[in-house]
Amino acid sequence: MIPNFYQSPSRSGIVKRLENKLLAADDSWWTSRHPLYTRVVAEVPLALYLNFLANKSYVASLSPRLFRPLDLPGNPNATLFTLLFFSLERARPLWAPRTLGALAPHLMQSNWRFYGHITGLRPDSRQGVLFVRTVTTSLLLSAFGRRLARCFPLQRAHRMTLERAARRLTGAIDPGGGSGPELVFEGEQTESSPVSIVFSQQFSSYPDYARWVIDQHLSLVIWPREYVVQDMHLDFQEAKIIPLRCLKCRIAGLEGFIPHDTTFPMDCFAVEGLKVFLDKICAARKE
Repeated sequence: MIPNFYQSPSRSGIVKRLENKLLAADDSWWTSRHPLYTRVVAEVPLALYLNFLANKSYVASLSPRLFRPLDLPGNPNATLFTLLFFSLERARPLWAPRTLGALAPHLMQSNWRFYGHITGLRPDSRQGVLFVRTVTTSLLLSAFGRRLARCFPLQRAHRMTLERAARRLTGAIDPGGGSGPELVFEGEQTESSPVSIVFSQQFSSYPDYARWVIDQHLSLVIWPREYVVQDMHLDFQEAKIIPLRCLKCRIAGLEGFIPHDTTFPMDCFAVEGLKVFLDKICAARKE
């Protein structure tokens, strides 16, 4: 399992020590408590997907009894890794009126995930993703993801930005003093993007491929004494997929995930107008 180092980016020594004391430990007295959650809906005005070929043997070694990495046609040594970077707005309980979402804070989040099959929760395996790193600037989200719901292996950053201007899209993570990795990305919209050669026989068009990358319902997070599965679904009704050409990409903390000579993603795209629904979170002790 990947070590989940947590470090507060706060410039206040008192706040930093208190936050680290309450949130940094992976193995805490929260283990075995039912994850705290409610069914939630939120809007995702902009999301960025950076897709890489990853070392399959490395992924398989993380938790062979709980997760089986995706097999790629014609490449037995590789699997799919995605760095997802998005903004989250107007989050509210599903039963609450939409106007309540206007009071919700604007959140930035980055999920680093491998694709494959979750094998540990039921006798049959189900398609899903393994979260190995989640980055945010929000202390509230960090407390929720690491303690109350335990559904994100969260790390904190000082600042995160994701912006689109005309045909350019830029994203950045500034860790400051936090444990979140540094990221700098710049991309340019293209008129069309061919389906990656890795998936050329599986999808008839780039939008079909992109929707499959996006629409993963189940996510797995592994802690020292338990694992947590989160069930979500997406509304694509107003979504717009934007193929991108990568102009600049610098990401810290990818060691082991992807080949050392890889600097740019295999492909990348942005999505506007998604809506996300949290349906369920459940936890189980490791045997």
